[in-house]
Amino acid sequence: MTIKKKVAAVVCSVSVIIGLVLNQAGDITSANGNPLRFSKAAMEVMGNAESCRRDPYLCPAKIITQGIGHTGKGVAVVSKASDQQIATWFAEDQLDAQNCIEVNVERKLGKQLPQGVFDGVGSFIFNVGCGQFTSSTMYRNLLAGKNAEACEQLPRWIYAGKTVLQGLVTRRDKEKALCLAH
Repeated sequence: MTIKKKVAAVVCSVSVIIGLVLNQAGDITSANGNPLRFSKAAMEVMGNAESCRRDPYLCPAKIITQGIGHTGKGVAVVSKASDQQIATWFAEDQLDAQNCIEVNVERKLGKQLPQGVFDGVGSFIFNVGCGQFTSSTMYRNLLAGKNAEACEQLPRWIYAGKTVLQGLVTRRDKEKALCLAH
């Protein structure tokens, strides 16, 4: 098998996966019964930052990952995940981020965040997890109704340990742009 064919066997298309998720978005609901709320632009930020791989691999944080940044249930169970499996994981992982926002921010505020803020902060949560988010200044700013200040916190989150990762710099810039577009 040529190197090109080997790469094609493990790499998947972010746009195909996003298309699959968008086609089933109405059937995917959060813990509050809301449909999947991420915009296509937010899915593109998440997908392009994470990339898409069918095979299990170690991410820069040394966590076993598969699909589009999926580290949860089912990772490494199959050596080559299908597009449908990756789309399912991607949707579930987005729902985890959405549930985090709906329960920890929107329920407390009594209203939904503007779409841009939801998208930018949600992509961040998709990446770092709800626990990191709820212990952050960004979270406290959102609860105080200071959305712009919350968005301005995103560029601080660019490190793996003490090392700046250029991929995180790029991702946080895109998340901040989404966030401030409210």
